[in-house]
Amino acid sequence: MDIRRFESFSLQDAIKLVKLELGRDAVILSTREKEVYSEELEKNCKIYEVTASPSATINGKVINQKAGLALPKVDFPKVKSKNEATIVKGSQIKKPLLTPTLSNLNPETRNMAKTFANALNRDFAKDKIINVEKSKINSNYVANVDEVNSLRSELVRVRKEIESLPQVDVTEQIQEIKVLLHDIMKENYKKSCDSANNFVTDIGIRLRSSGVSENFINQLVSWLISLEDPKTKEDLINSNEKLREFYLSSTIKYIFRYLKVTGPFRDEANQKKVICLVGPTGVGKTTTLAKIAAKLKINDGKNVELVSLDSYRIAAADQLRIYSKILECPFAELSDKNELINFISKKHSYQYILIDTAGRSSRFSDQMMSLKKLGEAPLPIEFHLVLSCTMKQRDIDETIRGFRFLSLSSLIFTKLDESWAFGEILNSSIQNKIPLSYFTTGQRVPEDIEIASKERVVERLLRL
Repeated sequence: MDIRRFESFSLQDAIKLVKLELGRDAVILSTREKEVYSEELEKNCKIYEVTASPSATINGKVINQKAGLALPKVDFPKVKSKNEATIVKGSQIKKPLLTPTLSNLNPETRNMAKTFANALNRDFAKDKIINVEKSKINSNYVANVDEVNSLRSELVRVRKEIESLPQVDVTEQIQEIKVLLHDIMKENYKKSCDSANNFVTDIGIRLRSSGVSENFINQLVSWLISLEDPKTKEDLINSNEKLREFYLSSTIKYIFRYLKVTGPFRDEANQKKVICLVGPTGVGKTTTLAKIAAKLKINDGKNVELVSLDSYRIAAADQLRIYSKILECPFAELSDKNELINFISKKHSYQYILIDTAGRSSRFSDQMMSLKKLGEAPLPIEFHLVLSCTMKQRDIDETIRGFRFLSLSSLIFTKLDESWAFGEILNSSIQNKIPLSYFTTGQRVPEDIEIASKERVVERLLRL
């Protein structure tokens, strides 16, 4: 008998292999579970082993039942029924009865006929009709019957086991694959950061949790690993704390090298400075403008005038008008570029003119058209883009791309108190090469505003 073993991670897959290799009529002999050690996963895994063989054969050929039904009839000796309780001796069975008929058959049909003759002899044994001359054959038949019955029982058991198996949840398998890929990526990342140096790995994890881009982290990690400072070699060997401080200070220096800030707004050579805040709706432009005006007037003693160019919203200028009364600053409400040109060209004694604009979406060209005309005007206007820390990185990138035609002087980030991740600040400034000017941290005017600094950004990113 041709017996083969098939192994797989699930019983269903193992049975599919059996059918694929041995055909749909294959006989399953046994199934079992066992554990093997996986070198790739570095742990023991449970697999299923199925033992099977091809379908029953005669003289190397599979029995075709339909073909068997079409064979010519053969006259076999009749036997008495079981209730007659008659024992027929071997000498009473006349073998020559088969001889004339079988001699007329072709070899293949003759073999099939002999098979049915043997089956008839097994029926004799079942009815207690003992043939002394063929007792050896009958004993082999009984053994074969037991083996077939055993195989049938095993097949029934396997079928029940297959039916009782729970349905495979594909989503769980996908999730397991995702977790496995994450572990592999994490392991590769640790290796790229020098597995012997946990401090570099820790810095990368901190920056990633803060939302810093993968490109910047990879460049930083590669630079940290390549560092060789002769002055610190002895310290690095003798003290883990000094090793941590070394990589941390190196990280800060690397960020300082690429991050740019403008500092507070300053007038140059006692000339009027025109500052215009632009940005999407809801980022806090008007409140930020009032905070900057309060800082310039109260802290620096500058003369400030407030201007509203927001003609989209109803009563949009009322909020800024209230702030101007509180700060005791002049206020003007203008509607378009021409009015602004006439206003600025007049001789004013004010050092700063701060302009508030309506919120605009860079996706709509009609909203950006008025700003485009304002940017083309022959005026010494500085445009500063106001963004919120609660915005997604993709939205920030699209907004900066939409307002770039104004030659932005700086980025102002608001709502630092409402966000836990500050990588967007670093990403936006470095990737677009636009410096930072101010941060706002709440609604209070003028307290909740601060001048953007590199130290503040690093403190937020590394959570120092």
